[in-house]
Amino acid sequence: MKTVDIAKELMKYETISPIEKPRVFQFLKGLLEKHGISAEVREIEGVYNLTAETGNRNSGDSICLNGHLDVVEPEGEWSVTRPFKPKIEDQKLYGRGATDMKGEAAALIKAFIELHEDEGFNGHCTLMLVGDEEIGGYRGTEPLVDEHYRKHEGFDYAIIGEPTDLNIQVGTRGVLWLNVLLEGEGVHASRAHIARINVMEELPKALNRLNNLELTFNNQGDLPDPSNEVTKIKSTETYNSVPGQVEIGMDMRILPSQNVDRITEDVEKALNDLDCGVKVEIEDDLGGAFQLEDEEFKQTAKKVLDELRQDEAEYITEGGASDGRFFSERGTPFIELGLNQESAHAENEYCSIKSLEKLEESFYRISKRLVG
Repeated sequence: MKTVDIAKELMKYETISPIEKPRVFQFLKGLLEKHGISAEVREIEGVYNLTAETGNRNSGDSICLNGHLDVVEPEGEWSVTRPFKPKIEDQKLYGRGATDMKGEAAALIKAFIELHEDEGFNGHCTLMLVGDEEIGGYRGTEPLVDEHYRKHEGFDYAIIGEPTDLNIQVGTRGVLWLNVLLEGEGVHASRAHIARINVMEELPKALNRLNNLELTFNNQGDLPDPSNEVTKIKSTETYNSVPGQVEIGMDMRILPSQNVDRITEDVEKALNDLDCGVKVEIEDDLGGAFQLEDEEFKQTAKKVLDELRQDEAEYITEGGASDGRFFSERGTPFIELGLNQESAHAENEYCSIKSLEKLEESFYRISKRLVG
């Protein structure tokens, strides 16, 4: 099968995150077995994943090709095709997952098969496709990487399929989600004046300060400065009550040098003179702050991309964390590499077929040059 044909087949499966049915992985297992590759479909706490290996573990370095088959819920008006009815039009493949990231997954699979069939490949490669990246990766990549490190010495390199416009992601900021709780006195809406502390009166002040929050940081690398955004507000669900508490959710993209305690202090300091109680709680510290220091890895990837693009690929550091964080936390250098970014999670999601072909060849050549 061509890379685009594999992508089309993958996109027919409604694999909204997390993947709790094995059908798409059973299809891939069958495909790999046709090429003489043994693959294992793994269920981890209700989420399905697939792993396969090729090459000689003892003969050289090892690399992991990692991607995810789960997708986000389709929303909005799809005009070219329906989300799970992939369609080719004007040399573009349309459908949910085309660029995030069943297109990349197809390229990873095809590159893995080529490495397996390459008699000159002397390294070791693991293919890891998971079912819950879009919701954190805690029942996919994280336990699979942990298991690999327990059984073996780990990986020397990892390539993560994620949309990058065929540029090379060499660094990411970490992700921190926190909740700011404004605490006052809940009363009936018709008697709001009797509340000693009305959090709804303090809410606009809190939002203004959080939207203009100044974080303490020292950025000496190539990553963008940290960012923070208010992303949700939750209070009582009734119309006739003044809430006693309002919860403000924040998304923060942070640097390797920052720590959670200092960030919490910065938030508390910004709100310390409000006329209500303030409490800061960590919802999830996803981590993921990373900067690639392996120059051989960077240069190898860039040389391959320059050859295939016929122009100069860029090193990029924007965007958020991926499952790559589970590799970097264990000392494995990684890059992210993939297709067009602009249509990820969007209506009429698509990828260029020509870019898909270049991506597959990129995965193959980078892997062969690094460990083969």
